[in-house]
Amino acid sequence: MSTTTRKFKTIITDTGAKKLAQVAAPDGKPVRLTHMAVGDGGGTLPTPDSKQTRLVHEVWRHTVNRVILDATHQNRIIAELVIPPETGGFWIREIGVFDEHGDLIAVGNTAESYKPAVAEGSGRAQTFRTILTVSSTATVALTVDNTMVMATVDYVDDKLKEHEQSRRHPDASLTAKGFVQLSSATNSVSETQAATPKAVKAAYDLANGKYTAQDASTTRKGLVQLSSATNSTSETQAATPKAVKAAYDLANAKYTAQDATTAQKGIVQLSSATNSTSETLAATSKAVKAVMDETNKKAPLNSPALTGTPTTPTARQGTNNTQIASTAFVMAAIAALVDSSPDALNTLNELAAALGNDPNFATTMTNALAGKQPKDATLTALAGLATAADRFPYFTGNDVASLATLTKVGRDILAKSTVAAVIEYLGLRELGTSGEKIPLLSTANTWTNRQTFSGGLSGELSGNAATATKLKTARKIAGVGFDGSSDISISAKNVNAFALRQTGNTVNGDTSIGWNWDSSAYNALIGGASALILHFNINAGSCPAVQFRVNYKNGGISYRSAHDGYGVEW
Repeated sequence: MSTTTRKFKTIITDTGAKKLAQVAAPDGKPVRLTHMAVGDGGGTLPTPDSKQTRLVHEVWRHTVNRVILDATHQNRIIAELVIPPETGGFWIREIGVFDEHGDLIAVGNTAESYKPAVAEGSGRAQTFRTILTVSSTATVALTVDNTMVMATVDYVDDKLKEHEQSRRHPDASLTAKGFVQLSSATNSVSETQAATPKAVKAAYDLANGKYTAQDASTTRKGLVQLSSATNSTSETQAATPKAVKAAYDLANAKYTAQDATTAQKGIVQLSSATNSTSETLAATSKAVKAVMDETNKKAPLNSPALTGTPTTPTARQGTNNTQIASTAFVMAAIAALVDSSPDALNTLNELAAALGNDPNFATTMTNALAGKQPKDATLTALAGLATAADRFPYFTGNDVASLATLTKVGRDILAKSTVAAVIEYLGLRELGTSGEKIPLLSTANTWTNRQTFSGGLSGELSGNAATATKLKTARKIAGVGFDGSSDISISAKNVNAFALRQTGNTVNGDTSIGWNWDSSAYNALIGGASALILHFNINAGSCPAVQFRVNYKNGGISYRSAHDGYGVEW
């Protein structure tokens, strides 16, 4: 048994296997192989990997020359790539087959070979074939752009062999090639026969006798001189096949035709469909005309002139926007307006009659009202009060009224018919005569006996408040003594609070604040600038104090702490 390991092989990639498997779905479409590429493998022979999505190092890509079934194996498909003589200058060690979406379907390696360029002294075409084994050849579409196919020797031999084995030898026509019968007649109108040289000569002699040859131009037929120049701008000469070939070779060397996409230029197929969503087809003039004809049947968005009987959705009643109103909407609005009016005012004539047929009714009413006395503001204020039992009005401002509650005492006083009865009700009485002392009774029963004020009522009540300079008994406020003789200062420390704003002094340098100072916010001058020093001192524990230095303009925050009664360090 042979133990030789295959060095060269082609495998289906994971992407290719997934796409081929999807063909079996009800809406699946065959995979269309459109391009092949070759690469140099980055300088070494690569090993194909099913996870590949591109070649190791691609050097050239082109549309496939053909995709055919293997005549000897029913489950094999052959993809062929032909590299023309003028293309080259690279090594070939790997081959890839791509579908119409640019996905790598199959990848393989090959015996390394060098493809020379014509400029290197050797111009030859080189053909590569990749064999793909699939479960069903129906999963791959065997379609090729014939305009891009280069006929290889095998291709020509196959076509000749196919023709020899067929029985199809049709007559030639204006639309198909085939066998043709010769004719020397000069008056025949047949489109299935070919003229012999004799017939051509007879026609030529006849024409030569009737027509004097003249030079051809862009406006008439005639004799023309051939030219092989490729840079001529002449309009009186005709290009020879040599000039055409030179131009073709130049164009072919500059651009390799490929299918056009939305991202690149290329060959495109025309389509006259007007409902296609394709991004690879180009619309024909017929399709554009069909769309324009349909467009011309539509009304323009700006000021359309509608004809016939156009319709529009009927909006719900009460709608108030810029949408079109249907006749149904208008009639419903009118009906709603009429239905909400009294029978005697449900027409415009009745409404006009009710207004005295006055077209300036609003102006008339305004002028009439201008001659009336304005409402009294005071009465208006009183009329706005919600009156009730035991409530009486009073004014809180200019023409601003409010209500107060009348208590039982108030009602009792109002019920008295004389002043004496009111004084008696209030418990008021006068003892003595004018100029003498007047004793007072306490209706609150705080005095047991009558009290007599020798210094007058005002003097006895105020005592020495107007002349006193200190409190009779000194007191403390937040721990600070206060006897009223002078102002006192209460610091944040007195109320166990951290003060607002700057509480400490302005110091020079950031080390001037002692660790055992009171907690405060200090302004430290440092080299022409200043920094904010926040000092906290609890005077207890292993770390009794901490200081934070905050630099301006987000210049950073530093801190230092005291330990066991010693100093602090940044």
